[in-house]
Amino acid sequence: MHSLNRTWHALWRFIAGSSSSDNRNADIRVRERSEPGYNGIAESEHFDGRWLAALCEPIFEQVHVAQRNSELARQEALRKDRRAKRRSLTLLLKLLNQKQRQEFREVRHFHVVGGRTGNRYRIHVGSISNIDVLHRNGTVRHRLCVQPTGDVPTYDVMAAQLLHLQDPDTELRFLRKANVHPARIENYTF
Repeated sequence: MHSLNRTWHALWRFIAGSSSSDNRNADIRVRERSEPGYNGIAESEHFDGRWLAALCEPIFEQVHVAQRNSELARQEALRKDRRAKRRSLTLLLKLLNQKQRQEFREVRHFHVVGGRTGNRYRIHVGSISNIDVLHRNGTVRHRLCVQPTGDVPTYDVMAAQLLHLQDPDTELRFLRKANVHPARIENYTF
């Protein structure tokens, strides 16, 4: 939109012209409606484009209004996104126990023990491949990827993953639906 704005201003300067001579207006003659070739446009030996400038002024105003509305809509979308993230983080922190909450604040992940299998999981901030399935010694066995459809805030996704893994009735169903990925290279022990 910025380049369009510059283009409109350059066009406006070209159309309006920089000359303010009143002699030019004296040379303008409008054909009468009865004359052949009448089109409602002024003729002049020294055409200065003022009629075109007056014609374009509403267009310029519409461009400015559209730019303003676009910026306001973008700012509102950002506010809504920030509000949703803040609310989802608050919900996640309420669902975590004290130990998990402290771990999350310090290292941006928390551990969960499976409700049915007793497996240990580490959930990282994110919504894609953010669950590590851990061996007893703490190394990563593999990663899981389960996410809802639609535009769901990241912390809401993590809260849903936490609840599914802790619940004995839903853990196995959750694991069946999850996509399994190998552990990241930095998680291997040599």
